[in-house]
Amino acid sequence: MTDILQNPQQFLNMATKVIRITMQKMMVEGIKYEKISGDEYEMRLFEENEIEGYISRMLSVKGSIYDALEFDSEVEKKFAEELDQREDIKFFLKLPRWFTVDTPLGTYNPDWAIVRQRIGEEAKLYLVAETKSTLDETKLRESENDKIECGKKHFDVIEEVTFKKVTSAEHV
Repeated sequence: MTDILQNPQQFLNMATKVIRITMQKMMVEGIKYEKISGDEYEMRLFEENEIEGYISRMLSVKGSIYDALEFDSEVEKKFAEELDQREDIKFFLKLPRWFTVDTPLGTYNPDWAIVRQRIGEEAKLYLVAETKSTLDETKLRESENDKIECGKKHFDVIEEVTFKKVTSAEHV
């Protein structure tokens, strides 16, 4: 009670922040995505929308529909280089900024779409949510972790898609 009397504005700011964080956690925990019959993401969007990027952040690759992919970090660059060298990776794509999933916290943009096929297995589609330098959630921003969790719940509804957070291509 003395905190509110000493600095009412600071107390109000802290209380508001705690309430906002708690509400956000409740929304993420309670979110449920459902498949809508006949409603699918169309691949034509990749044909209609050109992918653009800064030349200094482009990496030449063989295993994509594009000759080069934009990377946002050194972790992403290394990840793409590793994918491009693997024979079991049939296709990969850094998803463009316009490829988003709606969440209660705003839009979420997964990093990669990957098709992997091991010998004797059927091809498997992966959506790798994030390529991070660490899987330790305490080292990422809370809002980022929450959007990733919403993305995971979204893609869990699509049985053909595996959704992961990874630090390297060996985790795919």
